[in-house]
Amino acid sequence: EARDFIDWVMHLNFAMLERSIKIIYELGRFDIIHAHDWVVAYAARALKYSFSIPLLSTIHATEYGRNGGIHNDIQKYISSVEWWLTYESWKVIVNSKFMKNEVKTIFQLPEDKICVIPNGVDINKFKGIEKDYNYRRNFAADNEKIVFFVGRLVNEKGVQILLDAIPKIIANYKNVKFVIAGKGPQMDYLCGKAASLNISSNVHFTGYISDEDLNRLYKCADIAVFPSLYEPFGIVALEGMIAK
Repeated sequence: EARDFIDWVMHLNFAMLERSIKIIYELGRFDIIHAHDWVVAYAARALKYSFSIPLLSTIHATEYGRNGGIHNDIQKYISSVEWWLTYESWKVIVNSKFMKNEVKTIFQLPEDKICVIPNGVDINKFKGIEKDYNYRRNFAADNEKIVFFVGRLVNEKGVQILLDAIPKIIANYKNVKFVIAGKGPQMDYLCGKAASLNISSNVHFTGYISDEDLNRLYKCADIAVFPSLYEPFGIVALEGMIAK
């Protein structure tokens, strides 16, 4: 049993390495190894050298960026593994020019090693989905506006900043409800913060939400808000734009 997160990551890499080797022997050699983020760095590097297969890595965020710097030993360790993965990679894929500049600066990567492949959304995702007023009434009355957030409940997504703004908003516009969809380690903290601000009656935390309900909420919402402190590429913002 893993003693902590880092220990769990190592167990994961051993399991992935074992499974990958079995697949290679069963199906034959592969052309590319793709590692998404530092969590799989150990398995990816072992496969690269064991089978002489080129390694690509995708970095969608950095430990430095998520935390606004490196502040403790665990963050330092994760950042060093991120650097190590990018060093071992033939090419590093990022999802925006912002992330290109970040990995180039933090990891001292050469320009020609970084490839920008922007994220995208299906522009027809909400086609045929109508505004469901009965579903909307689970969160707000017909005369109330819905301000909607969806994302993982972690510090860098900035939900705490949204909560701080709500008392000022409802002081000037009372017919409004805030729907916060998603789960994460800050759920209890954010619920407690809403209670301490006396705004619990205006804020609905949905927790995990299915794709079907998420699409319905997008269509029901009047405003989608994303108060991120760190956002390499906001897919949910694009989805908010097309869910009109």
